[in-house]
Amino acid sequence: MSSRPKLTEIDILRAIAIIAVLVIHGTSDATQLPLGTGSHDVFFILNKASLFTVPLFIWISGVVLFYTYYERWEPGMSRIFWTKRLRKILIPYVLWSLFYYLFNQFLFHGTIGFDVIHVIKLLLSGNASYHLYYMVIIVQFYLLFPLMMTAARRSQRFRQGLIPIGIGIQTAAYCFHHWVYPLPEYASLFLSYSALFAFGAFMGIHYAAIVSWSNRYKGWIWSVMLLAGAAFVGMLLLNEYGLVSIENSWFELALLLYCMAIPLCCIQWGRKLLQSASPFGAVLSALGGASFGIYLVHPALLTLWDRIAPVQEHLWLYDLHTVAAILIGLLGSWLLVRLYASAQRKGSAN
Repeated sequence: MSSRPKLTEIDILRAIAIIAVLVIHGTSDATQLPLGTGSHDVFFILNKASLFTVPLFIWISGVVLFYTYYERWEPGMSRIFWTKRLRKILIPYVLWSLFYYLFNQFLFHGTIGFDVIHVIKLLLSGNASYHLYYMVIIVQFYLLFPLMMTAARRSQRFRQGLIPIGIGIQTAAYCFHHWVYPLPEYASLFLSYSALFAFGAFMGIHYAAIVSWSNRYKGWIWSVMLLAGAAFVGMLLLNEYGLVSIENSWFELALLLYCMAIPLCCIQWGRKLLQSASPFGAVLSALGGASFGIYLVHPALLTLWDRIAPVQEHLWLYDLHTVAAILIGLLGSWLLVRLYASAQRKGSAN
């Protein structure tokens, strides 16, 4: 059976997500600026409004996997799928975990040691660097994917109930973690993101129909996204100033609504951008295509840049430093990815 047409707008979503990653990591220190300063408020809002990024990347994975494999999936494909996907992500994960384990030691302590047991623990938890936990989550979804796909192919009830099942699993995990017993490494468990992956899976199966539906109700969808996002960030800002005391479940609910609505808004915008043949759309598509490399490289550049951070007393310098961190992390990593790809092409030609 022939493959389905490529979803070119997905690279636009990857670009949006990787930009949000750089905003979060580039502004993380600036959120600790003194309360009451405009700099703190602006960077705090940007940082928290960008927290959709990991859910968006996980949603994209669900869409791409189910869109690509649904019509041609056979149970015997599981081993081939696991081998192909895990090789593509596990090898880079291990290599970059080792790199950051050694890099951070040298940069912060001036020495390098190697503790095998500690390295194994870091690999299992994704804690070799602050961004690598995402890889652990994706590996879990890759391991679960053949089971989910087989169930979706065989059971219409499971297929049509993917979204409520995903929300139910995530809600149950949160309730247990929050009210019963804290789950170890909760932020790195697939349970924390099952709603977004299941939503992506459902959209991958019914892509054209959901795009059409979202276009009909785009006013409502954009309203939900903006209101939920504003509520989430607003509650966090009020809590930051100690003006209110809000139970954590309200933050989780607002964030879930925000993250469930954002992919549909981004799909609409991305498709419109590509249809207009805008040069900006082409740039975003190229950026999205390089997003995995940018994700892997950027913390090293940000760490090096932060070594020359100005003191907080000079807020205007600190503002410039923070903006520069985002640009250097994004554009510098993108340049390195392009240079690596160019070197690979030359090596293949020789």
